[in-house]
Amino acid sequence: MNIWRIAVKELLTFRDVRMLVFMLATPVLLMLIMGSMLSSAFNGSVAIGDIRVVYSDHSEDGSIGANWELWLSQSGTEHMVFERFEGSDSEAMEGVRDGRYSGYAALKQSGVHYYGNSRSSVENSMVSGVLSAFADRYRLSLAGAAPEPESMVQGSYVKETSLQGSHMPGAMDYFAIAVTTMIILYSAATAGNLIDSERTRNTATRLLASPISKGEIFVGKILGTMVLHAGFVAIIMLISKYMYDANWGDNLPMVGLVLLSEIAFALSLGLGISYIVKGKASGIVVMTIIQLACFFGGSYYRIEDNGDLVSKLAPYSPLTWSNEALLDIIYGGETGTAITASALNLGVAVVMLLIAAVMMRRREGL
Repeated sequence: MNIWRIAVKELLTFRDVRMLVFMLATPVLLMLIMGSMLSSAFNGSVAIGDIRVVYSDHSEDGSIGANWELWLSQSGTEHMVFERFEGSDSEAMEGVRDGRYSGYAALKQSGVHYYGNSRSSVENSMVSGVLSAFADRYRLSLAGAAPEPESMVQGSYVKETSLQGSHMPGAMDYFAIAVTTMIILYSAATAGNLIDSERTRNTATRLLASPISKGEIFVGKILGTMVLHAGFVAIIMLISKYMYDANWGDNLPMVGLVLLSEIAFALSLGLGISYIVKGKASGIVVMTIIQLACFFGGSYYRIEDNGDLVSKLAPYSPLTWSNEALLDIIYGGETGTAITASALNLGVAVVMLLIAAVMMRRREGL
């Protein structure tokens, strides 16, 4: 009961207008600015050097495949990689939908059936040009071997089919997630004041004199602050959804689990460091951690896995855990990464809270 009373008191006595503005106005403006200015970065396609096409030979005698491989060895298709696929057509097309391949060419007696990803229109046009050139050459070889018109393949020899790729986030969708998780992490900067505020208002002594244990004070203040920040996050999600049409998916319970676990992580991080590092230095340490986590976690721009230093350090940012988990839930329907991210967040939170609790017990006051 005492814990509940302290948590409610923490909610009712909230008067920090600057924090209220920061938690609500800042993310809304950041979503608008970054979602608008960086929208072009989310409308691109696969780089030219990354065009990868798989093919399979379905002809009875393998003649089309032999002609195709001869054509590849002589044509010198620069910036394109063609690989023979040993699996089924459905497996190859699934790889195209997932973005593992730019396209799939099925070499059949009736013609070349090309399946391209709907998100890679430029690459599809380039590959179709190569396939058309091969088709023209193959027509000539057929004409030389069988001059009778009825033996020649009639009509278009290359048939192209567009496969709908997996839905990917737009700029506003991505930054709605990235900015929300970033703002949650910034709450670590205020978590250090949970106990310091009682000392500043000279209420710490009265709390200790009351029939309430340090543990109840500690847990009550954390729970109250968690509920407060959860309310902020819910408002941010509603604003981004109905003002910017951001996509938060259909599995809101799992989305909420990831966000709540990050709130617990951020509050425990700030509180734990405030006990480990004394004075104003704790605030500097917390802000340094926040800035590094935001930079390497993709809060300001989307991190591409291109082998550079930023992409190598990105997996160590707590924001990367949360952002990837949310993207997998919303756009892939997968919950495995969400459970992993939540477990990591809560695991770190428990460790930091234990450190803070032990150090609080050793102090004479709060």
